[in-house]
Amino acid sequence: MKHTLLVAILATASFTMSSCRTMETVSKEDIGTVAGAIGGAWVGQRVGGDNKTLATAVGAAGGALIGRTIGRMLDERDRQRLSASTHETIRTGQPRSWHNPETGVSAKTSVKQTTTQQAQTEVKVLKGKVKEVPPLEFIGEEYSPGGNVNVRGGPGTDYIVVDTLRAGEHVNVVGKVKDKPWYMVSRGGVGSGFVYSTLLTSVPEENRTGDANQDPVPESQVQRAAVSATRDCRVVTQEVTLDNGKTTTEEVTACRGPDGWEIV
Repeated sequence: MKHTLLVAILATASFTMSSCRTMETVSKEDIGTVAGAIGGAWVGQRVGGDNKTLATAVGAAGGALIGRTIGRMLDERDRQRLSASTHETIRTGQPRSWHNPETGVSAKTSVKQTTTQQAQTEVKVLKGKVKEVPPLEFIGEEYSPGGNVNVRGGPGTDYIVVDTLRAGEHVNVVGKVKDKPWYMVSRGGVGSGFVYSTLLTSVPEENRTGDANQDPVPESQVQRAAVSATRDCRVVTQEVTLDNGKTTTEEVTACRGPDGWEIV
């Protein structure tokens, strides 16, 4: 997990600083962008629910998006608060607000627009096990079975059993098969098969563990499959008011992916 977090931070910082010719030309706004990315990644790690790795990525991206504008306005803790409230609004669809009495800064985050989009994308699946990847409605959340259940190579009982989920085991649901009561599930970020939808229930936010406890899948066992996906997207408005009464607004767009919400 520490390695993933570091990669997210360095990748965002590298992308940001690459637009500057020399260190001497780096502005205070640019420094704010990098600081925002680091702060956002830290918050993403703390508040992530659906998937710890993805939450880190959302945190890092959210920090980078707000950093350039607010780098001159907010201190590190307020950037972290804004990243956290933005992440929660993206995830839940509910407005969030906070006030820091020490700095006099207040902020609100709310959903401006929710849309459903069609996208042609790729998902990672296990070679030799997943026989078909039909159109999916992305979910990217953690589910668990009430008892031992079969994982099949495709969305139907005519497909062979390729794995078994144990009672209480947590697994990421990539998405629901369009027009069929089957979920595609994944381990370590790689699609591993399909489970009948009524056999799985969503894990409460406070009990989710993400992929942190799952071993990575060797690349030699992974293949990429094209899939027609339906995904929900949200535009979130950030409204920040400073102690002098000045208000600034920004917008962040995120869409559901196979492992959860992703900044786009």
